[in-house]
Amino acid sequence: MARENQPRTIAQLLEATVAQRGDQQALGLIADGQLSWWSWTELDVAVRSLAVELQGRGVEPGTRVVQVAENSGPWILADLALLMIGAVHVPMHATASTAQIAGQIAHCRPHLVLVDSQQRKTDLAAHLANTVPILLHTEIPGLDSAIRSPPTAFPSALPDNLATILYTSGTTGRPRGVMLSHNNLTSNAVAVTDVVEAGADELRLCFLPLSHIYARTCDLYSWLYRGSRLVLAESRETILRDCRLIGPEVLNGVPYFYQKVVQGVLGSDRAEASDGLRAALGGNIQRCFCGGAAVAPEVDRIFTAQGLPLLAGYGLTEASPVISATTPETSQAGCVGQPLPNVEVRISATEANMGEILVRGPNVMLGYWDDPQATEESLVDGWLLTGDLGEFDASGNLRILGRAKEIIVLSTGKNVSPSGVETLLAGSPLIEQVCVVGEGRKCLAALVVPNPDALRAEIRRRRLWVWSRRRAVSHPQVRQLYREQIDRLLAAVSPEERVGPFAILPRGFSVETDELTVKLSLRREVIAERFAGQIDRLYR
Repeated sequence: MARENQPRTIAQLLEATVAQRGDQQALGLIADGQLSWWSWTELDVAVRSLAVELQGRGVEPGTRVVQVAENSGPWILADLALLMIGAVHVPMHATASTAQIAGQIAHCRPHLVLVDSQQRKTDLAAHLANTVPILLHTEIPGLDSAIRSPPTAFPSALPDNLATILYTSGTTGRPRGVMLSHNNLTSNAVAVTDVVEAGADELRLCFLPLSHIYARTCDLYSWLYRGSRLVLAESRETILRDCRLIGPEVLNGVPYFYQKVVQGVLGSDRAEASDGLRAALGGNIQRCFCGGAAVAPEVDRIFTAQGLPLLAGYGLTEASPVISATTPETSQAGCVGQPLPNVEVRISATEANMGEILVRGPNVMLGYWDDPQATEESLVDGWLLTGDLGEFDASGNLRILGRAKEIIVLSTGKNVSPSGVETLLAGSPLIEQVCVVGEGRKCLAALVVPNPDALRAEIRRRRLWVWSRRRAVSHPQVRQLYREQIDRLLAAVSPEERVGPFAILPRGFSVETDELTVKLSLRREVIAERFAGQIDRLYR
């Protein structure tokens, strides 16, 4: 249940929880496989100590401070301290290229940049040419450990004050700086936490990057509101080990993570165990939430069969991010739940935007930083134009049909959402990534990246004569295997959604090659350009 006199700033959320939970466990940190805890009181002292230190370095209400770092205790301390001061936190994705980060820093013109490694500091310094101070976490007393200091009063941020700028991953154009207020963040965190009935005693493991709004709202600020226990995974490589270490009850993940868990369990000696997924996730898991993209139906079916339906939600950065959420009671395959109680959703019926999802509510952004034209195009009469196509089913559940700008128009005149086809194909344990193409062609084609471990095991099982990676992806029996997988997974779709020719690629798409965003979404235009020759050959 929501509290009376509901807090409307992040500092108020922290203050209310510290008063209620005090010396109870709050934040768990894992170092070298060992778990340690901070209490709510210790966290509050550390945040206030850092806020004083940052004020001494000229950080004031409205000051923009960039942070480029992996998930860590210092990341959380910096976020809470900056928002306590009333400053503007601008976290950037640690996996982005130095050039991308430098460009975003130049765009938002911060007072200070915080980084988590000497190498990152050196690389950024070379790009920024001393235009802004860059400090390591270890160069700021109080950021790496709690320094005891007397309680300090700070200027109170107003609910509508700017709290953060988040740069979108730019699947269809250059990244934009989404401006979110304290009220945007708190209203969304409170609403989604209440809808999913998150408990004050639950234990969560956070492994999604906090620089993305999904983890920041649904893990960090939900934890802050409910006063539960949150543990940060030590790294992306140790997630399953950390699950075994702490036994989380709740996880927020993306489809790729759940797909990899399924592949790991089905490829192990526990494949027949009815609790294989539950055991892989630590043994105590009760609920698995999924966002960021659509989950493959086959993956969802496997989780559901083991009593862990993937509770899908829908959102975007501009909406702080949650628009709709699924509970065990409203779970419906292929849907992303129902709109939050304080969020209005309607489906556009205008000829220009037929079927586009429009959103209005306290979670909708203030606009794009220093980009009034983009703001005007996205916010119309108080409604956020999401760019996503959707529909409601008879039960009031929202179904996502694809991105309006990504719709493929075949030469037959049929319209196809490539993401829907890709989601189905991602259900194969043999497929790591896939990009569907076909604009202006007679049928769809696919660029398929194989799962190397699964393909290697299949080659051994079939005793195929394969001496190189290129031979593996061109072997006739391997191609026949993938043909069968594609046809099986798309057996129930309409004729225009079926994949005709396909290529098995010897390498995957990556952030480093600019073929994926930092959220691991496909950059379709880049991929189409890079593989133009291969795509043309597919249609000959």
